[in-house]
Amino acid sequence: MFMPDRRTESCARFVSAFSILMLASILVTGCASRLVPIQQAYRSGDLDTAAEKIEGYAKSHAKGTPQTVLAWIEAGSMLRTVGRYEDSDEAFAQAEARIAALDEKPPSTAAQEFSAALRTPDRLTYRGFFYDRQFVALYRALNSMALGDLEAPRQHFILADRWQTRAIEHNQERIARANEEKAAAREKAPTLDKTMEDERFLRVSQERYGNLSAYESYGEFANPYVDMVRAVYSMGVASSASDYDIARNLMRRVAGMVPQNPTIMADLDLADRLAQSQAELPDLTYVFFETGVAPCRAQTQIPVPVFLVTNEVQIVPIAVPYLEFSDNYVRTLSISGPRTSAETALLADVDRIVAAEFKAQLPTMITRMIAAAAVKAGVQYGANQAAKQTGDEIVQLATMIVGAIWATTTNEADVRTWATLPKQVQYARLGTPDSGEVTLRIGPQAYNVSVDPEGINLIIVRSVTPTAPPMITSCRLAPQSAMMASAGAEES
Repeated sequence: MFMPDRRTESCARFVSAFSILMLASILVTGCASRLVPIQQAYRSGDLDTAAEKIEGYAKSHAKGTPQTVLAWIEAGSMLRTVGRYEDSDEAFAQAEARIAALDEKPPSTAAQEFSAALRTPDRLTYRGFFYDRQFVALYRALNSMALGDLEAPRQHFILADRWQTRAIEHNQERIARANEEKAAAREKAPTLDKTMEDERFLRVSQERYGNLSAYESYGEFANPYVDMVRAVYSMGVASSASDYDIARNLMRRVAGMVPQNPTIMADLDLADRLAQSQAELPDLTYVFFETGVAPCRAQTQIPVPVFLVTNEVQIVPIAVPYLEFSDNYVRTLSISGPRTSAETALLADVDRIVAAEFKAQLPTMITRMIAAAAVKAGVQYGANQAAKQTGDEIVQLATMIVGAIWATTTNEADVRTWATLPKQVQYARLGTPDSGEVTLRIGPQAYNVSVDPEGINLIIVRSVTPTAPPMITSCRLAPQSAMMASAGAEES
């Protein structure tokens, strides 16, 4: 009968503890993967199914998980697309409340984020990218308008502006934060710099991410869609010259970001004359066209040379995120009346907005992934060496299997993203016809939309795919006093 010696028993206990640790790290993971099929249903044009399923997903994360913010954001986005504006606004409100609560807490330390990378990255709490936060505030403003509330949007637009200011500040802090994380990673993986300077890694990294150099942020992480809608809103509900002044300043900023759009220059000239009391507000209809879907994150594996303690090189495949762009969208929209027509032109390239922030975060993401891979390789190497000392082939085999399972199941990239944003936002405007009706042509389909002959009309169109039915929302913008007077006249 075989009687194990103390060394064998000690290593067996080590392997047992190592197995339990690895199994726990595998099982205690996030559940962001359940969201992906819902996002895919939406992106393929199955909007009703996506809206139905996202509610259950969001409610299952309502009490607070790493996925709560993204769950409520996607719920708000999908419910809005099917015209459930009140439910959409409630979901976005939940997302904002969760973001506010998270912002009151200190951010994760570099050590905590590195620890999460050793398991799966969706263990880290999703706090929302800065474009997430700006879009949430914008969509809450649009939901309010769709529901007939023209006062609430003011506060939502103010919050969107604060998020942009915070984005500028955060971008200035990003370099210091990245250096802090790199220092923490070096402690865990002393050969990190050697790996990142290896020409094999540099070559593969350039192949995968070289195209990101084409994407720069608008200004300092601004969003021309948010600014332009706020400018049109400010003109439409203006009760004093200060509202026109706000519109003029916003349009100046948009004109600087999108100088190739000719309609913006005409709007800027109008806002300037209104602010100087040199013109009266004409009767206009604005159309903002959200088309397609923004890039989603997917993962691929790239081989990375990891230098072990012995200076031996081990090629380790690590999962990395990349942006997957969609080209399935309606290219343009036309709006026409009895005597005039206009075609939408690009206002905000959301692909560019998303890619710019992804590019800014990429160095930190890569540092975490390489350091985590180095630590895992080191742990496996040490465990295998300890197992060899036992002379027991079963212990050696068990150690290798458990280590391989741990490395494989935790080798995941963080692919969480707001996948239901539009690819582009375009806009056009024309003088409102006296008939009180305009025609929108979206691809081969035409839609007649009722508008008010007086004041400013705002039409929002959301087209997800060329075959899915678009969401069309129309509302009249007017000062609250005018709206109250109009309502009183109707009652009398």
